Amino acid sequence: MRRFIWFAVGAMLALSLTVASAYFTGQAQVPDSVIKAGAVTVSAEPTSAALSIDSLAPGGVQSRTLVVRNTGSLAANLVVTGAKKAGITDFYNALTCQVVRGETVLYEGPLNSLRTAPILLAPAEQGILRVAVGLPASAGNDLAEDYVRLTLYVDAEQVH
Repeated sequence: MRRFIWFAVGAMLALSLTVASAYFTGQAQVPDSVIKAGAVTVSAEPTSAALSIDSLAPGGVQSRTLVVRNTGSLAANLVVTGAKKAGITDFYNALTCQVVRGETVLYEGPLNSLRTAPILLAPAEQGILRVAVGLPASAGNDLAEDYVRLTLYVDAEQVH
């Protein structure tokens, strides 16, 4: 019987502790979180006629400046390419091109194969490119007064 009494007292004590115990709690609220996707956008200056050259002679090279900007919110690799839109194909195929950023050569070869190495730009960063177009000294009279109309493309891809 004594065991029963001690068991009953112990059970009552344990029950009274769990019912009588209380815990303080608190809570902090952090409202209005907004999650937005970034964007990859790019711009270039000049916005037209970036490589216009009036009279390129055999053996001559003329340079123009192209400024590319990462106007998006994500870091991006930019690549400059070109495409013939009109003109004389033989003349286009004869032209040479070199694209340089600072001291780094991004492309050197025929204009008809223009594709620069990627240029890594952070958001709001710009790259100043010097684009030199040449006509080899070996160009003959058959190319005199020929022309090509070219469009430059600046493609950007998010850095992974």
